[in-house]
Amino acid sequence: MAEEPASSVDELSRLRAENLRLEHELGEQRERLKHALATPLAGYLVSSFEHGKFMDVNQAYCDFVGFTRDEVIAADPYQHWMATTFAEDLDLERRELQRVVAGEIDRYSIQKRYVRKDGELRWGALSFSCVRNARGQVRYSVIACVDIHEHKSTLAARAKLEGSLLQAQKLETVGRLVGGVAHDFNNRLLVIMGYADLLKRGSVGDPVLAGHAEVVVSSARRAADLTRQLLAYSRRQVLRPRPGDLNSVVDGTRRMLERLIGERVELVTVLGAKFPMLADPGQIEHVLMNLTLNARDAMPDGGRVTLETFDIDVTEEAPVEGLAAGTYVALSVTDTGTGIPEALRNQLFEPFFTTKDVGRGTGLGLATVDGIVRQSGGGISVKSTEGRGSTFTVYLPRALDTASEPTPSRAEASRADYVPCLPSVESILIVDDEDDVRKLLVDVLRIGSYRVLEARDGEHALKIVEGHPHTIDLLVTDIVMPGMSGMELADAIRAQNPDLKVLFMSGYAERDRVRPLHDTEQFVPKPFLPAEFFRVVNEFLREPPPQVEQTA
Repeated sequence: MAEEPASSVDELSRLRAENLRLEHELGEQRERLKHALATPLAGYLVSSFEHGKFMDVNQAYCDFVGFTRDEVIAADPYQHWMATTFAEDLDLERRELQRVVAGEIDRYSIQKRYVRKDGELRWGALSFSCVRNARGQVRYSVIACVDIHEHKSTLAARAKLEGSLLQAQKLETVGRLVGGVAHDFNNRLLVIMGYADLLKRGSVGDPVLAGHAEVVVSSARRAADLTRQLLAYSRRQVLRPRPGDLNSVVDGTRRMLERLIGERVELVTVLGAKFPMLADPGQIEHVLMNLTLNARDAMPDGGRVTLETFDIDVTEEAPVEGLAAGTYVALSVTDTGTGIPEALRNQLFEPFFTTKDVGRGTGLGLATVDGIVRQSGGGISVKSTEGRGSTFTVYLPRALDTASEPTPSRAEASRADYVPCLPSVESILIVDDEDDVRKLLVDVLRIGSYRVLEARDGEHALKIVEGHPHTIDLLVTDIVMPGMSGMELADAIRAQNPDLKVLFMSGYAERDRVRPLHDTEQFVPKPFLPAEFFRVVNEFLREPPPQVEQTA
């Protein structure tokens, strides 16, 4: 038998020595790894690329992925990797493994989602390293895995909190901006609308002039709506929450909504709420209109809009994001339209964001809805499937008092006219620091048989009250004025006249200037039409005083 050439023997010896060195190096790596990962949250997994099997695994890794040690050792490494890696993270790690096999790198570190045996997803921090043979091929790999699920959850919660803080700061910035101009802007609109409406009513014999005046009124109304939407978004409206029947709000606006959405859209109502809501019915009607019109726009070829009311208990077991646990009355608006792409859902309630064509929307509709609902103490959720439609659900606080006040329909409220009043000598004091506004209101009220007084501010008003020989029956005052606010003025006069009725006005009022209204107080937002103002004053003065229970 021929002897092996010396060169072959030397090469074999060298390869055996290299193999022993690599085995020793791998053993040292495993020992270092065991000491480094001596924590119940860390695990390691050793596999042989040459033999295509796992060689070792610790209990921490098995606990993390939910498999027994025998199941891991018996598994095919590739199939195990596929089964325990979340589908969306496969490509990320595949690219790194390809670089390892190509000899570009010997190690990499990534964060990925593991799929446990029971299907639960958990975040893990993975560190991969390998040992190569003399030809540069991977012989062994060592994977270290640390459970970082709680850390990632904390980071996600922090990011969500930071997002909420950013949104709150945005709200505050927009609120300050809107508030800075809303009061003066609405005062100007009040004067424009008021005198244009008086001009229209006085131009019965001149239809051209009356038409021009109507254009001015309509344009001013649209400008006022824009301001109100911004105030609603920034949650700086003056709301009058009271027990109300949500079913009545939906049913009362149904006919108007049917006209707005057109014949190609079917409107279905399912009125299942049994408890009253605690909210401003007029503002909830505005919410309903906005959501219904959005649903209509999502169905260019027609479809169905379903309005449903129901009672719901929000609990820790059945939570609604952003909503405290409690009892609520809910309104859902469901369409069969195009749906909302997932990438856009986080922007839905941002101001000026819209998916409609230019000129078809201001982007304030859903921002307004969100502002009204949040300021009312409720919440809103969205579910949508592309191509199958969307559902917007509004959650409103449930009223503890089961007696709800009747809610006039928009059609009834719109029939504002100069209602003839009975002969009267009631005294009304108008207080507003804007001369044009004050003069307009005085002119309107003098149409009736009222004794009308006027003051430019709170101090002036107190002097008039002190020197006036008759009792002031109604105080009509702006809330925001230099020096004494309208509410401070009302409290000062009521100290001497407990039966005083007060009608507050404001184009915008900071929260710290607005307190809850008494039974003998009402609020009307600026701007308004003269006829609306006249009707409110006339009806308010005719209301009987609240009954006070006598104690024995």
